[in-house]
Parts: sequence; structure tokens; C-alpha cells
Amino acid sequence: MNKNQKFLVGALGALISGIAIGLLVAPKNGKDARKLLKNKAYGLGDNAKDKYEKSLEELSVLADKLKEGFLKNVSSVKDKAGSVADNVNDKVRNVVNN
Repeated sequence: MNKNQKFLVGALGALISGIAIGLLVAPKNGKDARKLLKNKAYGLGDNAKDKYEKSLEELSVLADKLKEGFLKNVSSVKDKAGSVADNVNDKVRNVVNN
């Protein structure tokens, strides 16, 4: 996990903690505060799940593009290697025959 990811995780944790503390000390009764906190938590969970699934889809598309490009490059290298091998083979035959 790099520094930016650690910062984002920490910032998100601090935000959630701040919201929870704010709701718990707000001038609402305990039942209403717990209900509001529960609804916010579910909302955050659903939002995180949606973003996670969207990220997975985007990563899948990116992986497919990378695979396609890699296979195209491998095919190109194979073709060039075959051409070089044929050229070397022809030169060797010419040397052997002369």
C-alpha cells in the first residue's frame, strides 16, 4: 500500500469516526441517533461496494486491453523472429553451397 492509499484510508477512517461521534453527541435521543448512524453506515457501505464493483469492471477492461496489446506484440515479435531466422537460414545455405 503506497503513501497515498494509506492517507486515503486514514482520512476515510477519520471522516467516519467524526460522523459517528457527531451523531452520538448530537441533541437527538439515542434511538434516533443510532438509526441515523445505521442508515449512514449502510449508505457508505453500499457506496463503497458500488465503487468497488465499478473499479473491478474498469480493471477487467484494462486487463483485456493489456492482454490484447501484449498478444499483438508477441505476434509481431514472432513474425520478425521468423523473418530473421529465414534470412539467416538463406545466408547460411548460400555460404554452404558456395
